Amino acid sequence: MAISAQQSEATRLPVGFNSKPKVSIGMPVYNGARYLRTALDSVLGQNYKNLELVICDNASTDHTEDICRAYADQDSRVRYFRSPVNHGITWNFRQVVLRSSAEFFLWVAHDDVLAPEYVQRCLEVLERDPGLVLCYSAGLNIDEDGNRTPHDELPARIGSPEAHIRFRDLIRMNHMCEPIFGVIRADVLRKTSIHGDFPDSDRCVLAELALHGPFHRVSEPLFFHREHLGRTTRQFASRQQRLASIHPGREPRFVFPHFRQFWEYLRAIHRAPLNWRQRLLCHLEMLRWVRDNAGRLLNDLKFVAYQICRPFRVALDAR
Repeated sequence: MAISAQQSEATRLPVGFNSKPKVSIGMPVYNGARYLRTALDSVLGQNYKNLELVICDNASTDHTEDICRAYADQDSRVRYFRSPVNHGITWNFRQVVLRSSAEFFLWVAHDDVLAPEYVQRCLEVLERDPGLVLCYSAGLNIDEDGNRTPHDELPARIGSPEAHIRFRDLIRMNHMCEPIFGVIRADVLRKTSIHGDFPDSDRCVLAELALHGPFHRVSEPLFFHREHLGRTTRQFASRQQRLASIHPGREPRFVFPHFRQFWEYLRAIHRAPLNWRQRLLCHLEMLRWVRDNAGRLLNDLKFVAYQICRPFRVALDAR
């Protein structure tokens, strides 16, 4: 059972903070001590003050707990929860959503940085246009020391009035899922899968959100994504291997990540509030997706076949 941080009597409320936060910021973390203070300072230093920060610590073994509890003692907007067991990355991403309470939600990684005006700028856009589901900003990459590094962002038609166009661009495998770190309408997010227990599930969440309405991108770079060797995508090259970070201790033997994505996209189309025309067009996009990703689907089958045959190969080699 998760343990909540104790709030001290000396906890300070920032000017402009109300008892009911408008924005919940969720920070899932595991052994993030190296960059954690910088990320926390960027969240709590936002110009927009009426927010809460929900931290879910996945049984960290470094100084993460000490850092989080110190910040929770200093700022009552911080709510810290620690799991006694590491349940994996996607479980932790879901937890920060399920423990949030505000009208809007924003995921922040423990190693990324937000400009002080990030939340305010995104929130202003969403409040001006109730039809928008998500708002995020252009981003820049930073390295371990905070220096800017090259950044590529593939354009996506996220603002299209047509659901199937938004869906088509967000189910592509060549974009970096940066809108996932945008400000999202929490009621819409809770109607989705939130975060599945499989690799690349953030891509599925974004695609499903886009079925509910368009996104908006603030052109000014207010989000700083940290690239470093400790990132999951650097540690595990393939989606099959990344299962280890999602289900700690489980050997990635029978894994079909791309088939799972295909199934989740179909489920998203079924759940979304679409008319018959939009639903049909989205299903046609899935036929296009199968065509474009036939090689990846085949690799899923090859990986499982290899895992099945490996014990027999080991036995033969031992003779």
